[in-house]
Amino acid sequence: MVAMLGYSSADDVLKLNAATDVPVCGEDSPPLLQKWLSEKRIEDEARWRRRNGTIITVRLNGRTLTDEQGVVQGLEFIAEDVTERRSLEQELRQVQKIEAVGQLAGGIAHEFNNFLGVILGYSEFLFEEAGTNEGLRRGVAEIKAATQRAASLTRQLLAFSRKQVLEPVILDLNQVIWEAHKLLRRLVPANIEIVPILDPVLGRVKADPGQIQQILMNLVVNARDAMPRGGKVTIETINTELDESYCGQHVGVRPGAHVMLMVRDTGLGMDAETLSHIFEPFFTTKEPGKGTGLGLSTIFGIVKQSGGHIAVESSVGTGTVFRIYLPRTDVQVEQSKPAVTQAEELGGSETILVVEDETALRKLICISLERRGYKVLAARDGAEAIEICQRNPSQISLVLSDIMMPHVNGLQLRERVATLCPNAKFLFMSGYSEEIVDPENLLAQGCAFLEKPFLPDELVQKVRDLIRGEVAA
Repeated sequence: MVAMLGYSSADDVLKLNAATDVPVCGEDSPPLLQKWLSEKRIEDEARWRRRNGTIITVRLNGRTLTDEQGVVQGLEFIAEDVTERRSLEQELRQVQKIEAVGQLAGGIAHEFNNFLGVILGYSEFLFEEAGTNEGLRRGVAEIKAATQRAASLTRQLLAFSRKQVLEPVILDLNQVIWEAHKLLRRLVPANIEIVPILDPVLGRVKADPGQIQQILMNLVVNARDAMPRGGKVTIETINTELDESYCGQHVGVRPGAHVMLMVRDTGLGMDAETLSHIFEPFFTTKEPGKGTGLGLSTIFGIVKQSGGHIAVESSVGTGTVFRIYLPRTDVQVEQSKPAVTQAEELGGSETILVVEDETALRKLICISLERRGYKVLAARDGAEAIEICQRNPSQISLVLSDIMMPHVNGLQLRERVATLCPNAKFLFMSGYSEEIVDPENLLAQGCAFLEKPFLPDELVQKVRDLIRGEVAA
């Protein structure tokens, strides 16, 4: 009890007024005392104030002490500090809520991506057919722009739900920050200073560089909006270790060597209620039209999908600090291959098997390829694709397949195709990642990826590159 309340001796504790000095809200004490006296037992939780002013949650179990006449003489109870336990329970409830919403968001975004692909593809065809009709071209351009904005929204939903297809590589966070610095500078007005403090011997992490840039942009934009009168954003990196003690206080965090990315602002800060909701999708404190409410939920999803952990500290008037922890790796930074510019036509005459369970999207893909001269075979699912391969074992040059399909998914199909059509190359298309999808492993096996939704020219470019052997194998 003495240590729990932060005092050095029992005498100090005995001097306290139990009704007013210890409870956070003194007015709650009389009802609690009356309850204990009437029930003759104590089974409650209370919030107590320690000597230094911090608040703890205490579980009380005990009984009343009475004399021979039944008159209450005192209370006898055991007080257990359950602050950490209640904090973990609250964090777990929050994680479970985010998981549930994420499952829903991910499923919707997956289906929506297919529809957007159809709209985007046919609008591209319309744009080409419009010729010199400027009015029609402007209208179609607006359709394409709106579709691409919707596609960006679905990518954020998939990132939040941890179903986005990532392409992680070994990278130096410092390098990513320096490369993004000019862009970040353009996001904020002149009265906001961006200060990088980067560890010169920073360890490496395995993450998608594009998503790390997205994290930086979202956090800097949030900081900007929290500093309407200007201020400072500090971006800091450092090597750190997460020990068992820290991990025991947070759900799903593993101990070990990490790299920490910290973004601190000197803005308005947030109260506890706002802080408890910031990672929920569509939650925002901004005015209507000023934000989607997906920025921080997107960051949460990217960090978790990358095997990391995110923590936030804030209070009204003191600014906000985000700390992102990513597992450290000893593998060296991978050198990116220079892009190859192709001057040749994207068309070809090879036979391509298209496997897609969404009918409208399948038709669009077939049209896109046929317009470029390819011979196209189409299957509505993996089972039908296997039958086609059995009938045409030597004709198929490339299989273009969705990953998430009923009955036989894309990965299972590839295993069968490898034996039926050993010379056929494989291109997966997906905007949705499940546990069965490991992009890095698939690339190592000679496959390629195309993220949905995509434009027809993006599709034929990827197909042509893979057939030429210019996609990483």
